[in-house]
Amino acid sequence: MKQKLSRRQFLKTAGLFGGFSLLSPLPGFSMGLSHEKNLYAGGKVSWVPSICNFCSSACDIQVEVKEKLGKKRILKIEGNPNSPLNRGKVCARGQSGLLQVYDPDRLKQPLIRVKGSKRGEWKFRVATWDEAFAYITEKLKKINPWEIAMVSGWQYCVSYMQFSLPFIATLGIPNIVGSPLQHCVAAGHLGTDFVTGNFNIHDEVLGDYENARYILFSLNNASVAGISTSRAVRFAEARRNGTHVVCLDPRLSELASKADEWIPIKPGTDMAFFLAMLHVLLKKKLYEKDFLALHTNAPFLAFRNKQGMVQLVEKKNSRGKVEAYFIYDDSRNQIVPVPAFTNSNRKGRSGRAVLPGLHTPKHLRWNLAGRGMPPSGTPVKTVLDFFVEQTKAYTPEWAAEITGIPAETIERIATEFGQTRPAFVDPGWMGARYHHLIPLRRLQAIIQTLVGGIDRPGGWIMGGEYRQKAKEYWERYRKNEPQPTNVSELPGMKSVEGMNRLFSDAKMWPHGHPAFSYVWGEEQRKKGHTGAVWPLMADSGLLEAVEGKLRYKGSPYQIKAIILNAANPMRHYFPAERWKKIFTHENMDLVVAIDVLPSDSTVYADVILPNHTYLERNEPVVYAAGPSSDLAFVTRFRAIEPLYNTRDSADIMFSIAEGLGKFNDFLAAVAGFSGWDLEKLKKEVTHAKRSGKPLNELFLKASMRGLSRHIKKTTGQNIGPKKVGSVLRKKGVLVVKKMEELLEEAGMPWKIPVPTPSGRLELYSPILASFSQEMGNDPIWNPVVQFVPLDLKEKKSSATPLAADEFYFTYGKIPIVSHASTNNNNALLNAIRRTKPGVFTGLWMNSQKARKLGLKNGDAIVVENLRYRMKTKATLFTTEAIRPDTVFLPSAYGSKNPKLHVSSGIGTPLNEIIPYSIEPIAASFMSQEFTVRVYKS
Repeated sequence: MKQKLSRRQFLKTAGLFGGFSLLSPLPGFSMGLSHEKNLYAGGKVSWVPSICNFCSSACDIQVEVKEKLGKKRILKIEGNPNSPLNRGKVCARGQSGLLQVYDPDRLKQPLIRVKGSKRGEWKFRVATWDEAFAYITEKLKKINPWEIAMVSGWQYCVSYMQFSLPFIATLGIPNIVGSPLQHCVAAGHLGTDFVTGNFNIHDEVLGDYENARYILFSLNNASVAGISTSRAVRFAEARRNGTHVVCLDPRLSELASKADEWIPIKPGTDMAFFLAMLHVLLKKKLYEKDFLALHTNAPFLAFRNKQGMVQLVEKKNSRGKVEAYFIYDDSRNQIVPVPAFTNSNRKGRSGRAVLPGLHTPKHLRWNLAGRGMPPSGTPVKTVLDFFVEQTKAYTPEWAAEITGIPAETIERIATEFGQTRPAFVDPGWMGARYHHLIPLRRLQAIIQTLVGGIDRPGGWIMGGEYRQKAKEYWERYRKNEPQPTNVSELPGMKSVEGMNRLFSDAKMWPHGHPAFSYVWGEEQRKKGHTGAVWPLMADSGLLEAVEGKLRYKGSPYQIKAIILNAANPMRHYFPAERWKKIFTHENMDLVVAIDVLPSDSTVYADVILPNHTYLERNEPVVYAAGPSSDLAFVTRFRAIEPLYNTRDSADIMFSIAEGLGKFNDFLAAVAGFSGWDLEKLKKEVTHAKRSGKPLNELFLKASMRGLSRHIKKTTGQNIGPKKVGSVLRKKGVLVVKKMEELLEEAGMPWKIPVPTPSGRLELYSPILASFSQEMGNDPIWNPVVQFVPLDLKEKKSSATPLAADEFYFTYGKIPIVSHASTNNNNALLNAIRRTKPGVFTGLWMNSQKARKLGLKNGDAIVVENLRYRMKTKATLFTTEAIRPDTVFLPSAYGSKNPKLHVSSGIGTPLNEIIPYSIEPIAASFMSQEFTVRVYKS
């Protein structure tokens, strides 16, 4: 009989430290069972506030620590009850995080590859830190700055921005590959951002689940059940409140199982569903008329240019900057200019009150003259008119043929959504799946805007820090003050503009080399191939740059060194074989890996630098509390002293900079980027270096001083650095302003603009229009809306019926392990996995379909990508909880590094079957755009 682990048993086990029998002896304590009672008897118990690091939700936690005989041990992790984000709750992963600290497989000291061994072989020798840094810096001195690439995971790409961006700027490295951007943020959220002006929806928007009456999910098991505790705790409240939940998913996922309606949609057809939904909302006029008229660009006048593209009527100055848009004033029956950047259409550019019309009189003609304006006599209509026109064909009947969902069901859901207030479409997570994901997420944001559910209870609520940045931007704009050049101070899409400029503009770098991804994109477009226009922190062109195939201004643009920082591209990028070629190519002179555990990527390193675990370090900065709707700040305090000879990433970056003679320059860059007092910082650094103390602790103090100044400047509250520190140490969270107060003073776009080009919510996208103007019309960047069909089959129409053993392919997260993370090496989480091995590691297939193919549960099978001829092996899991024409593969497992003794050899490497295929906006992966054949191994 298989062992079953109930939720109660799991929580009890987690609370008792996950079971000592699963662990090897720990430093400082005997692990003999005869000593277990003595371990718990006596001693001092304390709770240390921290931030969970087991996924990008960044929940606030409390760590129970027992000190006995001068030694500290972590006993338990709980959610921080003071947190406005996760509200005292924490998931199974979060509770089990302490096992990472005591994982016997941890990287415990610096390692250097044994001379003569090959990357991919685990042949390393122990080294000192000085030796490791000398090895790295001697190699880097022989390599040009633009020949280096930083590959970072979400933690260091986002959380450590105060150090990573100054680091590359100081060393002149224009290349960052960031897994959260290309793999998740860009594909999952950039379309939303074109409408709302946000950037990373993970950190800037949180659905107000508990106050919503209707919630619609699409491609989004990860948001609630995959799991984000900050969303799951709110979703639970919504269910208790009777909120109606609809979930579009080919599989009866964890989220779908908790919905009122599971709609098993055909994979890749969600866009058709939402186009039909938009059609119904517009046809029945189930939208917030006043909101659209006042706070969006729906009433802006537009026309079709000579190329047939819809274009806004704009007044531009001699530098090409937009000075005004135009609306039809229903109160005066005339065309009126409105300000270029503001949050409301209540007043014309002259300051007079206007009544913006959502529709224009028939046959309205343009009759004004000006720079960039259409010729006199050109027909003009409102943006909303064009939306009505371009969605006429997208009826529920049309969508039913594509999605497999009955037309009456689509019509009913659209009508219910449009008639229920408040309602929202969840913005989603982890979107790299199809080449139309960006326009799909944009479509969902347009629907959310139509019902007025932006920054309103029961809809999407803006994060506190993001709102504060937008407010400061607006205040500077009104005072005609210069905006900051520091991208971390800019809100949403304004920061994207800054980063795109930094990485794409050769003039931003002394050596005149922009990021390789932008060079590759431009080169591909010149050849008529797919080349992303915004490949921000993407890996597009990296293999070609390593191979010497990329050229810039007639010379080779080659990548010769890679620094991996908390990144595991051999598992979380596509495909694995591509990254193996990158790491093992003869042109690659240096691979450095900074990590906690020996991932599938560290085995390809020349030097491995061991990181502190998140429970062993003081964080070098104070962060905003994620997407919390309050303006709140958190940080991570050390629960115990580091067990091994490990270091923090900030200290590692400074040691590399010092070896290259750039220490002082890097320090100045960090201080300038964060607004810290450089002279005071220099003195503290000098003292720390003399005493041998790590630098990250003094950076935390500097961050607290900087936060104190910023709070006083922006809110008027006088919270000194000592109080900042004491509150954070005592409560773990410093709440500066609550959501209700923030909405009252800076609702977006009710009170202040959103950071779009116009400051309004933008149904029509000027950014997408600029892509069309530069590269020609394409459905994927139609600035109004257009269906983007998928071609899942090679040399065949997607309408061609599937063969008997052919399936649509999907993948996704599971509740107990983050995507492709080394936290699958956790003994406690693995114990839970054993209770449901098929659910968490098998390839899901419909039971009846499996029987027809002569397959049964537990069979060893081969999964073959029919479009790209890639194969991998898996174990079959049969279930009725999935469409008959679809298979699903969990993305959490598949490690092959035998140094991970718990997780190695478990599950299927997802990226062995997924090709390198990208969409043309942000180089996001098209990781489900194919079909597969399944047969016995």
